[in-house]
Amino acid sequence: MNTQLPNDDAVIEHDGIDAALFWHTHKNNILLGILAVLAIGGGSLAWYVNSTMTAKNSVAALAVANEIPQLEAVIKNYGGTMPAADAILLVAAANQKAGKLDESTAAFQNFLKSFPAHPLAGGALLGIGQNQDAAGNSKDAVATYKQVVEKYPKSYAAPFAGYAQAEILLRDFRRDEAKVVLDSLVSQFPDSVIARFAAAQSSRLGAGK
Repeated sequence: MNTQLPNDDAVIEHDGIDAALFWHTHKNNILLGILAVLAIGGGSLAWYVNSTMTAKNSVAALAVANEIPQLEAVIKNYGGTMPAADAILLVAAANQKAGKLDESTAAFQNFLKSFPAHPLAGGALLGIGQNQDAAGNSKDAVATYKQVVEKYPKSYAAPFAGYAQAEILLRDFRRDEAKVVLDSLVSQFPDSVIARFAAAQSSRLGAGK
């Protein structure tokens, strides 16, 4: 019995039939897959273009925002962007400077709610403590300053919050508690400028006993 090997044409013809059958069976799924890829690709491109334009426009809007209403417009129109975060902090600072402590605190709280992982979150919480202290709520201010140190120990605001906490304790004649805070600042933030002030103040408190 002779076994005849297929020639190249036969192989091509057979493969062509299999390919045609595969296409006929799966063409709908293939087309849907291609459409899905195109849709995802198109969506990604649209998202990229839109996000890039949003970032550009938000930066431009912040650059010309000199008054609180303009800053609030940036916050409203570009919520979630870094320029909006900056605008919230600027509103909080402007209200604080103007003595509008409730409005300032509300802005700081809005910042913390909207941007909890922002590098300046510790600074926003520090601002709330400053407002509480300025309003005469020293007890709340001490608690807030303590929270800054505990929650944001690596932030620029932490040593400042700790020192502000010690100052309030000294005002309230709680010298021993203040010294504990000052000494902890020296050990926790040895490279900070605040550490030098804390060490000097702690030394004076020790000498005064």
